[in-house]
Amino acid sequence: MCSQEVALAQGAALQQAIEVPLQYLQAGTNLATAALAGARRYEAYRHYPRSDVVAQAQRTRFFYHGHASSCTPRQEHGHFHLFVEHADGITPAYSHLVALALDQHGLPLRWFTTNRWVTGERWCAAPSLQAQLPQLQWHSRGRLAPVARWLSAMVQLFQGEITELLQQRDAALAAIDGGLSLEQRFELRSVDVLSTCDASLANRLAGADLAAA
Repeated sequence: MCSQEVALAQGAALQQAIEVPLQYLQAGTNLATAALAGARRYEAYRHYPRSDVVAQAQRTRFFYHGHASSCTPRQEHGHFHLFVEHADGITPAYSHLVALALDQHGLPLRWFTTNRWVTGERWCAAPSLQAQLPQLQWHSRGRLAPVARWLSAMVQLFQGEITELLQQRDAALAAIDGGLSLEQRFELRSVDVLSTCDASLANRLAGADLAAA
């Protein structure tokens, strides 16, 4: 993809990232509420929607949920877990790409990666996931369609940060000592979040404006 195509793609992603929350705001709601897919109660650890959003053509899936942990900021409402389908095998298996947390107002708060036990994923090393980033899209029909478009846009806008997070994830896992095998480190319940960074769209826009100036 040439530089002009990249710029156009980034511009389209930025437009989606801004327009979707604005549409929800104009309707008197926000992304955090929309992510609950119409549920009347918000229960810790429950997936929203219950069966996840699976896009077979795009080979991606996502769900939203929330729960407290030692790494959870006080203002966090919940977070999306984003997955990509693993190419090996006949039965579809999904690898966790990244999680995106929202605050109580539905604004993006932080990106983070997790240890394997957190989602029960098929582990995929950082280089393989990074190579897929430019093409990744999440898709849904009905009430979650705007949410899926917004997630796709955010991933495209933050490709650089997600690439660094995945590299930091693998490095953090490799740095765990104690003579543990990789499989044992994958299952360490004391290690849930492996890397994290800011996901504020406002901060991202301010940084872009400063760079342009």
